Amino acid sequence: MVQEQKTEVVSLTVRVEVILVGPAEHRINARAYFERLSWEILKAEEEPYPTVHIPGGALPDEVDRTSTYLLAIPVDNRPGRRPEREATQKTKDLADKAHLDMRPVEAKMQRRQRRQDPHWFVCAPRSEDQNRLLRWKFNLERCVGVHDTGRMLFGSYDEVQARIGSDSVRPPFRRGLQAHNESPRLRVTDAHNLMLKLVTVIWSAALLGIPAASGNWWMAIPALAAWALLIWWCAAIMLPAVRRRWHAWPVGLLVGMSLFAITAWSASSSGVLTAIALHLLLSGALFVTGGIRRLVRAGSRKPFLVAAAIAVLPVALPALVGLSPALFTIYGATFHVRAEDMNVANAWQFVASMYVLAVSIGLALLFLSCWGYLEPLFRDRTLRLALPLAYLTGSMALVLAFMVTVLDGASAKGAEAVEQWRSGKVPGHYYGANPQPVCVTPIGPLDRLPVDGQRLAPQRVYGTFGVVDGQVTLWDPQSGDSFPVPADAVQVLTAGKGTPGSSIPRDCRS
Repeated sequence: MVQEQKTEVVSLTVRVEVILVGPAEHRINARAYFERLSWEILKAEEEPYPTVHIPGGALPDEVDRTSTYLLAIPVDNRPGRRPEREATQKTKDLADKAHLDMRPVEAKMQRRQRRQDPHWFVCAPRSEDQNRLLRWKFNLERCVGVHDTGRMLFGSYDEVQARIGSDSVRPPFRRGLQAHNESPRLRVTDAHNLMLKLVTVIWSAALLGIPAASGNWWMAIPALAAWALLIWWCAAIMLPAVRRRWHAWPVGLLVGMSLFAITAWSASSSGVLTAIALHLLLSGALFVTGGIRRLVRAGSRKPFLVAAAIAVLPVALPALVGLSPALFTIYGATFHVRAEDMNVANAWQFVASMYVLAVSIGLALLFLSCWGYLEPLFRDRTLRLALPLAYLTGSMALVLAFMVTVLDGASAKGAEAVEQWRSGKVPGHYYGANPQPVCVTPIGPLDRLPVDGQRLAPQRVYGTFGVVDGQVTLWDPQSGDSFPVPADAVQVLTAGKGTPGSSIPRDCRS
């Protein structure tokens, strides 16, 4: 016996704005059809009919007037179909069936929909204590839910007040009652607004770590006071978002104190610009996260796969040419030294590889996020023709950004190291690769020393990146050339201190 397997079809709600033109009878019929099809009227703007007779014999109800309705139309979420298009087609079919002059104007849909009725928390009534301070404290605690009874009621505000009594309920979120006394709404919008408020408050509180770490008491004390007020507000915002109320304060304090401490530490140790750069990096992470979520929720698989394939370019490019050698090759080119002739520890090579990989992944995620924000624009038939051009432009921009960020950065560091050497200072290390000033003395006769067509001058200070495979590659600052020397044929001694920033002797006789 074969049983048919039934698949559950998820219903989505699409908001469609329609314009109806006609007499009062058409308006009444349209509302009846909306109610019969379970289409909810979210907003209605109806042009009033005249109350007196119109010259020419037409009755007031027979005059055509315009009505604009914002409808919530349920549609089935089937694979391969666009819910907006299906909801729009439903309005056209209704207009043809009922002989109405009705046309759709705009259709919108939000993903991950979950309907939520207006709900209210039952709490203790306002305090009437004669002590003003105690009364203010009790009412403040009542606003944030400290004196809730644990009951929750659903329905309009008037119905709840008629059942439980006046001044004994509070809205789940702060602000006025208008946001909580409307028709059933989508929870995803409320969650988005709540998260936006939360991030804004925590971010503003974290930025106060910069004046708090300035060292001036007249700036630190107001900053700490403002931080405490913002964290209290943060906990008040988070209070309705958690199931247990006492979780809101620890979470708000933990997140706020962590960002505040990181900002204050970075401002005091590395400077204000570093702290601001850290916050810009966090804001970029939020931008990237939002764009990728938009791209994933778009529902179309082909644009996402094409965008992901292009985004892999900056990751595949360093993987094909090598990760850390890409940096050391460009850096050593300014000294005419190959990456294979640099004695760099394995730990520093790993750090350099992770840097290149992090930049590559960051560029890939940035491209995906930008495409997530721009992808809705190419749903138009006219702009869809420019889609291949957009892909080509994005791939070229990715490769250019990788070259400017990684390759040009290594070249700039090498040029800076050469300038420091010529100014008489030992350059700083670049991921473990730092040229050391040395004095080279041949062990045997100078004429028998193999120097690859160059002439070794024992009194001259050379630069070297260490011994690799029994060879010492020397860099001549005067000519700018480099040449290898067998390590067992010469004696290599450090000239001066050799630490980054120390002075380089003019010659080895000094």
